[in-house]
Amino acid sequence: MNKNIVILCLILCTACSKTMEINTNANFEAVVLPDGSQVYLNHDSTISYEEHFDPRTVSLSGEAFFIVVSDTSDFTVTTKHGTVKVLGTEFNVKTTSKQLAVDVKQGLVALKTEYETSKVKKGIKAIYKDGEQAVQHIKSNREYRKWIRSLKKEFRTLGNEVKPILNEIGSELEKAGEKIGNEFKN
Repeated sequence: MNKNIVILCLILCTACSKTMEINTNANFEAVVLPDGSQVYLNHDSTISYEEHFDPRTVSLSGEAFFIVVSDTSDFTVTTKHGTVKVLGTEFNVKTTSKQLAVDVKQGLVALKTEYETSKVKKGIKAIYKDGEQAVQHIKSNREYRKWIRSLKKEFRTLGNEVKPILNEIGSELEKAGEKIGNEFKN
């Protein structure tokens, strides 16, 4: 194959690939990924993924709760300290500068670090600390539920604030529709 054609193909492939990034700063964020999986991001967290989402891979810094739709291909969360692979499940991933913690609400995940790969099942929290060679498995304390409750409360409050505005917009649209309808009758 002609060298120029190969270079052109590489340039086009790179140009077509777009990285999506969501950074929460001091907010919560809810994201629906292209495959339908849901991600709830805690404060000061960042998630990124390729727009075409094949393979199903996201990069995470901070904390996120995942509800992954089942698929034939793996879903992978990459972090500074390791990767988490699943087919379909619900789990929380929290990464800091010194550690990675995976807390499985439902299903089974594989946690891979520099030193080992271990399976983490429902009700278990796996913790990998930077510099240690083993992953510690403990009973889940479901600590993530606290920030998930705060996220839900914030979203409910926002919904209550937006509802009157949406009702007003709906009313105005209805009036405009009636006016247009009357003009067409005349």
